[in-house]
Amino acid sequence: MQFPRVLSVLSLFFAFAFIFASASPVAETEVSVAKRQEAEVVTILTTLHTQTLADAAAIQAAALLNPSEDSISPLFDTLVAHINEATTAINALEPSAKRQSSDDIAALVALIFTDLTTTLDGLLVQLSGVPNIGVLFSGLDVALNQLLKGLEGLLAGVLNLVATLLVNVAALLRNLALGLTLASLGL
Repeated sequence: MQFPRVLSVLSLFFAFAFIFASASPVAETEVSVAKRQEAEVVTILTTLHTQTLADAAAIQAAALLNPSEDSISPLFDTLVAHINEATTAINALEPSAKRQSSDDIAALVALIFTDLTTTLDGLLVQLSGVPNIGVLFSGLDVALNQLLKGLEGLLAGVLNLVATLLVNVAALLRNLALGLTLASLGL
């Protein structure tokens, strides 16, 4: 007599236990994490591109107006600060265990480097009379190198893609004495 009651209670228990067990939240998949992370990197780099274009334009304008260390140095400091901010933001992201497609990111990094080096290379003659211009370019080199290292730590293989895209810009990087950046890219 007790058996049917026990059986019905047990079947009810297992039915509700199954519902609660299957209603557990689904963990975010690696693919969605990777896509979100890639979107964050693109946002960071797009902001950096906008900032570096403005910084390079400001350096170009100052170089055309009788450049001096007092006028050029703060502009380089701002440029380096923007690159360092982007590097810090990229380093704050968690690397994904799954390798991500980084073609778009590599193209964006190559665009940033191309725009920046093209503008600055065109100013070498005007900036040659500025005392300590080598120190300013050295600081820029260190900042760009740290950005590349941060990207490589986050997206394995991205430097190879960037290097491939920057083969034609390697001469400009050499002209600007950006040796650390060249070494990181293997150019």
